[in-house]
Amino acid sequence: MNENNIQAEITVITKEVDTKGPNIEGYTQLYYSDFGDQVAVTPVNWGFTTANATLSINDEAVGENTSPKLQFTQTNQSGGRVATKVLEAPVNGDVILVKFDWYPGLVNDKGGNPNENGGEFRILDSSENTVFTLNNTRNSPLQYILGRQQGVLTSFSNPETWLDVEVKFDLGKNEVVLQITDQSTEQREVYTSSLEGVDFDGTVASFKLVGMRTSGNNITWTTYLDNMGIYHISLPENRITVVDKIPYQRIYVDTAPTIDDIGLPESVVVTLSNGSKANALIEEWVTVGKPWSSSETGIYTLKGILAESDQLDNAFDRFATCYVYNRLNEPTNVRQTEWLDRGVIALTSENGIFISWRLLADEYDQDITFNIYRNGELLNQEPLELTNYHDSSGKASDLYTVETIFNNKVIAKDEVVALGEDYLSIPMQKPDNGINILGEEYTYSVNDCSVGDLDGDGEYEIIVKWYPSNAIDSSLSGFTGPTIFDAYKLDGTPLWRINMGLNLTSGAHYHQFLVFDFDGDGKSEFLIKTADGTTVYGVTDGAFDEDKIISIVGNADDNGKWIHGKDSPENLHGKVYGGPEYISVFNGETGKVIDSIDYRFAVGDVSTWGDTWFNRSDRFLAGVAYLDGETPSAVYGRGYYERTTYVAYDLVNGKLEERWYFDSKEVGGRGGGMGFHSLAIADVDNDGYDEIIAGSLVLDHDGSVLYVMDGEMGRELGSHGDALHVGAFDPDREGIHIVAVHEVSSVASLEYHDGATGETLMSYYASKDTGRGLAANITSQPGYEFWGTADFTDVEKGAGIYNVQNKVIANDSRGAGVSFNFKLYWDGDLLHELLDGVTI
Repeated sequence: MNENNIQAEITVITKEVDTKGPNIEGYTQLYYSDFGDQVAVTPVNWGFTTANATLSINDEAVGENTSPKLQFTQTNQSGGRVATKVLEAPVNGDVILVKFDWYPGLVNDKGGNPNENGGEFRILDSSENTVFTLNNTRNSPLQYILGRQQGVLTSFSNPETWLDVEVKFDLGKNEVVLQITDQSTEQREVYTSSLEGVDFDGTVASFKLVGMRTSGNNITWTTYLDNMGIYHISLPENRITVVDKIPYQRIYVDTAPTIDDIGLPESVVVTLSNGSKANALIEEWVTVGKPWSSSETGIYTLKGILAESDQLDNAFDRFATCYVYNRLNEPTNVRQTEWLDRGVIALTSENGIFISWRLLADEYDQDITFNIYRNGELLNQEPLELTNYHDSSGKASDLYTVETIFNNKVIAKDEVVALGEDYLSIPMQKPDNGINILGEEYTYSVNDCSVGDLDGDGEYEIIVKWYPSNAIDSSLSGFTGPTIFDAYKLDGTPLWRINMGLNLTSGAHYHQFLVFDFDGDGKSEFLIKTADGTTVYGVTDGAFDEDKIISIVGNADDNGKWIHGKDSPENLHGKVYGGPEYISVFNGETGKVIDSIDYRFAVGDVSTWGDTWFNRSDRFLAGVAYLDGETPSAVYGRGYYERTTYVAYDLVNGKLEERWYFDSKEVGGRGGGMGFHSLAIADVDNDGYDEIIAGSLVLDHDGSVLYVMDGEMGRELGSHGDALHVGAFDPDREGIHIVAVHEVSSVASLEYHDGATGETLMSYYASKDTGRGLAANITSQPGYEFWGTADFTDVEKGAGIYNVQNKVIANDSRGAGVSFNFKLYWDGDLLHELLDGVTI
């Protein structure tokens, strides 16, 4: 209805939109966008996507460019951010040309390091190899990088200008030609480099804009792209462009006398230029580098020469590669093991009393059974092969006896009185409040704990860390109270207290401690990094007594001497520098210092760790490893962002001895920046000795590098990360496996790899800093499942729950309601429960 007879006239002007960009003689254009000038921008941002950064089409003037262009911005980001464009179909050809206008943009810089932060444009192939990179930093000229080779500096040093960039991959000549022209000055340079030795499958599949944040420096960077096109000179349809990856071949030593006995594949799947797949016969396998030796363990590289074929064109001389892992058999060495008692406990449950006890380490292959009695009355009809029992008629204060039977004879009896609760409560003595040098009061709360048999009675004692309320992260500054450790019997009887002193900052990264029997005397020791003034107190009349000094480390008069005081810059307040740093081991029963040794990696020149305000240097990790296959060693690490170090210690005849040390600075930086916020230890290579799994870096038992997740030999590129899970995850694949997440956005967000070789088995790229992930056995499927906080929705990018046998259990881990932090066996079945905070 139009009662007022309102009329309107609309004039529509139609304009034919050119969907193609400029032609280049001799080439076929496959993809092009001018980001909205003449060519419609579809999909949004021409398919570039990002997480935790900003992508947009900017139609304002940037330099002399007044047309629409793609803008990528990251502001004060704590991790490198990525914008990714994946082509609908990978481009191949005799020649592939990538042409675009790039305004590199100014990258923030805190000075002191000309390459501190970087902004990069990367070209990747369909195998996820980064083939070509343009690297832009604030203080150095633009450089280009082929694969993982050393960068080549150009003479373009102004990041705030528009560059015309052409990258031409000439597969016939096996070379890449880079041409850069400054649009404002018309300066032009051409660089030609061989592709020999570069991992490149002959395709262009995706592009990335990557903000590269280096240690201690958040990144701020805005860059622009315009007039981007991908062209090629086509190939014969049957030209082999890509040879599919072949999984590692795993065999055992002394089982394959010759290469022919290994069982290498006789054919391989190849991709042709028209995108189809075909099988290519392999004429011959030959070793590359180390010759084959059936008796020598290790990884061997074998090259498969493709047979000539009338149906397949192999003018690019493609070949197959197979890595053969000649693996040791599972070890049989016997390790020193702590002696523990039966550990019987009886707790009130919903209906009666639940009784549980240990199966001891030397009983697993023995015919051990049990009887259980309540107040002298036998409860079971037949001897039990389990290690728990539910007594529906039991009640608190009943006396339970577990009788151990071996060869039809009773060999031991253990008794316990049933508790009235379903938990064990241990009374503790809270330390008094304190005042720091600024006159600020702090209080204490319970933090981390560990257990060990400190007095050799077969029962665990507990060691508790008390945290002051002014404890800080190592990225912050402040004058903290000292961290305190207490040792208690399970009934609350105090044994000793250690005040770490003021020369050690309090916080999550500073006091990694180990409780273990290092000298084999049947009693656990306590090992930790100490400083002048670390003091042990004893007990008087059941209470910790500061007047009863058992031991002092270093010079007691220097307690607090080695911290930056009130007169230092505020960002250095409380930071420890200049004084001695020790590793000390304490008698677990008495608290007395057994020995102290100078810590090899005292902070020294703080800048070598990656910053100048002690954040990167004050990061510690510790673990226990059987490095000789029989007795335990302590492993203590400092740094994992840039410089990464570890020292192994043995306790021999009451003295600490260094077994070995590792310093990434001494091996050309290898392993630097590859450490995690966590540490795991396992024998990954079946030699009977433990390896140190420091994240994307694995050290052999002798402190040498076993491998780094470096993008070589079937290992996808790794980085620094957070969550790390190590175990025998696949019953059909003997050995140790690793599930990890990564902070660096340009590498796999969530991945699963072989512990011995680093071979990547499954990986998911969400282009984001992924902080949490978990591996646990939560279904009846063979093997573990794993998941992480990678993508939110896309199962192809890590949003799902995955089984290690390459199955998807659920498309959406968040929708499935699983947590992401910890797992444990809790209810007695063969599946894990998930622990998140105090919720199971």
